[in-house]
Amino acid sequence: MKILISTDFYINNLGGVTTSILALCAGLRSQGHSVKVLTLSDHRESYRDGDDCFISSVPAYYAPDMRITLDLNDPLIDELIQWRPDIIHVQSEASALLMAKKIQKECNVPLIMTCHTDYAYFVLGNLKNLPPVKTVSSDAGRLFYSSAFKIIVPSRKALNFPFLQAFRERMVVVPNGIELEKHQKALSVEEKEDLRRALGIAKDRKILAAITRISKEKNIQELIGYLPDLLKKVPDATLLIVGEGPYRKHLEDLAEELGVCDRIVFAGRISAQDVWRYYAIADIFVSASVFEVHSMSYLEALAQGLPLLCRQDEALDGVLEHGYNGFAYTSQDEFTDYACRILKDDGLRKSLSSGSLRIVQRFSAQAFAASALRVYEDTIREWHSETAQSGQPVSRLKALLERL
Repeated sequence: MKILISTDFYINNLGGVTTSILALCAGLRSQGHSVKVLTLSDHRESYRDGDDCFISSVPAYYAPDMRITLDLNDPLIDELIQWRPDIIHVQSEASALLMAKKIQKECNVPLIMTCHTDYAYFVLGNLKNLPPVKTVSSDAGRLFYSSAFKIIVPSRKALNFPFLQAFRERMVVVPNGIELEKHQKALSVEEKEDLRRALGIAKDRKILAAITRISKEKNIQELIGYLPDLLKKVPDATLLIVGEGPYRKHLEDLAEELGVCDRIVFAGRISAQDVWRYYAIADIFVSASVFEVHSMSYLEALAQGLPLLCRQDEALDGVLEHGYNGFAYTSQDEFTDYACRILKDDGLRKSLSSGSLRIVQRFSAQAFAASALRVYEDTIREWHSETAQSGQPVSRLKALLERL
């Protein structure tokens, strides 16, 4: 099958979406499918790198971290039209969607989309559940997702997103995956000590690692707020925060206010190739976020065999099994109690670690690709059926279906 993946976020903008796309591409290619990626260049020139096509772009006026393209007539887009994909999978809602829609129109093939983010919560927080806000969100969703024949969401939590409610019959859950071989490397004792030394963390300290973008919705402030109470019971605990973002100064000020600056380490932004090292030196992965849909950092932590200690949320379904590979907390007392149990009981920590390593197998790149492929095949069959009923040409689709 020839599969085109279109995305605004790729290797020039590393994050969870990119990690997911790379795993999907790797899994599909390992099963013999031809996959090309259409994305944005980080400058005003287009170029091709193997099967990846980068289209010239400029900074988006509405979001400095994003880019947009002003040229939908780029020769590389024309090449993809000539390649004639069997299906188009769009991973974001800006330029990637516009480029994909042009190719879809020319090639007369189905287009599906993955929704990675709860945009209503990102913009409005808990106000998203107010009836007027739900109505506006639903209208916005129609604007972006009406072209999608099917909509993939990474967890059941996303089925209730306000802006997707007009498309519930089109939605299908496909959990994200990761390339396990990139995240299941091991550090020697000496390498762990060297990294701890570089971070200023003594080798006898217990590390709770929060590996995430530092923004308000990630709720890292809750973890810092819980730290003084935890330190009374586990004096050798240290909170390691890996990542960067606009909320860092606020968190640093909060740490100073609470008198825990010496027990918090801000590691800053780490390259995607090296982030596994920071999971490898940790004792627990912690998260207070209820913003996640199906966080890649959860999966990366599982791949390193870390116990999870996360605020209870639907996004944890299938990822965290309470008491098996970690604990889901709902209060400060629960957080402190579970953290103490994991950090003080080596046998429990090893048991939870084994649970994480078993659960992460569900999210391998191969399992991810197999699930996505079933959606592709179902979509093509349904598209063929609807196209046949409408009287449009179907010979190409028939030929594809015979190969499936």
